[in-house]
Amino acid sequence: MLIFKEDIDEAKGRLEAWWDHEIIDRPVFSYYASKNRASLGAYLDARSNEWTLAQQPENIENVLDGFEKRAESTYFGGESMPSFMPNYGSGILSAIFGVVPKFQSETVWFSRPTEPKDIIAHLESIKLNQNNKWFERLLRVTECAAQRSKGAYQISVSDIGGVLDTLSSFLGPSKLILTMKRKPEIIDTCRRIILEKLLFLYDKLQNTIEKYCDGCNSWLNVWCRKRWYPVQCDFIAMLNPKWFKRFALPDIKAQIEHMDYAIYHMDGHYQIPFLEDFLSISELTGIQWVPGAGKKVQGAEPWIVLYKKIQATGKSVVIDTTPENVHHLYASLDPKLTYVRTYYFTKTVSKYYVPSFIGDGEEPLINDLINWCMEKKQTQISKNELNEFLDNKHIDLDNKIKKEFLKEIKLAFVEKHNFT
Repeated sequence: MLIFKEDIDEAKGRLEAWWDHEIIDRPVFSYYASKNRASLGAYLDARSNEWTLAQQPENIENVLDGFEKRAESTYFGGESMPSFMPNYGSGILSAIFGVVPKFQSETVWFSRPTEPKDIIAHLESIKLNQNNKWFERLLRVTECAAQRSKGAYQISVSDIGGVLDTLSSFLGPSKLILTMKRKPEIIDTCRRIILEKLLFLYDKLQNTIEKYCDGCNSWLNVWCRKRWYPVQCDFIAMLNPKWFKRFALPDIKAQIEHMDYAIYHMDGHYQIPFLEDFLSISELTGIQWVPGAGKKVQGAEPWIVLYKKIQATGKSVVIDTTPENVHHLYASLDPKLTYVRTYYFTKTVSKYYVPSFIGDGEEPLINDLINWCMEKKQTQISKNELNEFLDNKHIDLDNKIKKEFLKEIKLAFVEKHNFT
């Protein structure tokens, strides 16, 4: 039997407590490391979810072969979970409604131009049964993956998408806005149809997964004992506060209320004006704030105030960040309401990077070394300078680890980490 994570039961126990805003023995913290520095393995799968299936929709066995191979080369530290998501692109519900997915530029696009006068009839004509090619495929591929996993890794519900995002793939942004203004009753009917089928699809997929796997997961990859999902609506970038409350917020609430727990995926600075509305939803468990392209990464200092505002209402934050930000986040935020995830390039390096509350960690030397470099106003370090730093701390490391340290410092200051 495949075993990718030895301490999976302890990790699940801590996560189970975190969803209820509690701590068992320490805060939850998720990190990944390459066992051989060759690649970031399954961690990158967790972020990009591997595009082979989107390009070859029936190629599930080969895709799982690749996932398992990468998982074997990945160290799943803390509360990280080996998890596979059948990835057909963000918003696969559109395909179930008849849009032909188009893979292009490392993403999947969904578009089927439809006139407002025809949209209700089209949506109503779609049945979620075995005669629906994409509905049948998604259930079958999910079951194939779940059955094969045999509990060695989690199977996540596919990226279904949001209600207005799905509708926009038919009407397009301009016609959708115009129809909201001129014939809002059309939009209301479409929303009702899409929401009903969205929740039906979610339940069908999770029912399939639960036959073989313990618990629930999603593209956000935060394991939960009960049912949850990352709710989102990217289309609200187009809406003013009045129309957001009229056309988007009711469906967001309905999805959240359908789950045992829910995280809202707040993607982009344009969603900040709606933060108070999200925080007013009592059933919402937490928020993942994604600043957007060209902004400071998740977990950076400018966003601490926003995280604290979220936590002040008793809601959790989910943060993907770079290794250098981890210590500051746990020092600044309520640990009961904080889930931080990061990566390290090797397991050896991770031991000198992770927070002190992680049992397999050593003194967090690399963060201290980065700060030392910053105080000296330099972005690189020589072998002699590293020895000087270690001598001052009365620490003796073997040459192999010293080489890893030098590589890590270079990466910390030079490599651009895209977590936006």
